[in-house]
Amino acid sequence: MGNFLETIYDVLFKPNTAMQYIAEKKLTGQALAMFTIGMLVPVWALYTGIREPAGVPALGFLFILHFIGSFVFWVLGAAVLSFVAELAGGRGTAVGLFAALGFAHIPRVAVMPLWVIAALLPDGLRGLALGIIGLLAVTWTLSLHVAAIRGAHGLSAAKAVLVLVAPLLTMLAAVAAVIIFLGSTLMNLPFHI
Repeated sequence: MGNFLETIYDVLFKPNTAMQYIAEKKLTGQALAMFTIGMLVPVWALYTGIREPAGVPALGFLFILHFIGSFVFWVLGAAVLSFVAELAGGRGTAVGLFAALGFAHIPRVAVMPLWVIAALLPDGLRGLALGIIGLLAVTWTLSLHVAAIRGAHGLSAAKAVLVLVAPLLTMLAAVAAVIIFLGSTLMNLPFHI
């Protein structure tokens, strides 16, 4: 591994080894390049499909918002997942995980040709094909996230999956607690008719 294209190749065909290497070497520049490409390619595909010139400025504004939001989510996600991984016994760094998670954006670029082919299918098959491609992209992205956590923090696959779902489970538990609290509070309020 070394240059950007070799790193992409290794993430595609040897994701566990590649993510460990990316995290150890803290390839943040390459990760930022992959993230940017992962943002630009889908927007470029949308841009080429726009028939109305009036939609182009809105697309540019949405791209900027999407880019900033995704970048903030990437940074915060790396910080939270690194913290949870350390609680689970991981021994890596947040910067290493940040770099590895940047390469989890590869599916955004790789599935674009499949989206184009699916868009050309007859109406009856188009929805099914787009659903299958979407499921494939989500599954692939999540598996790259697990490989990134494993590679950056030296965890087993099971622990890496737990690290990945722990923030979601925590948020769900917090929402459930708030709903229960509000429900019990409303039940105890005196209602006068």
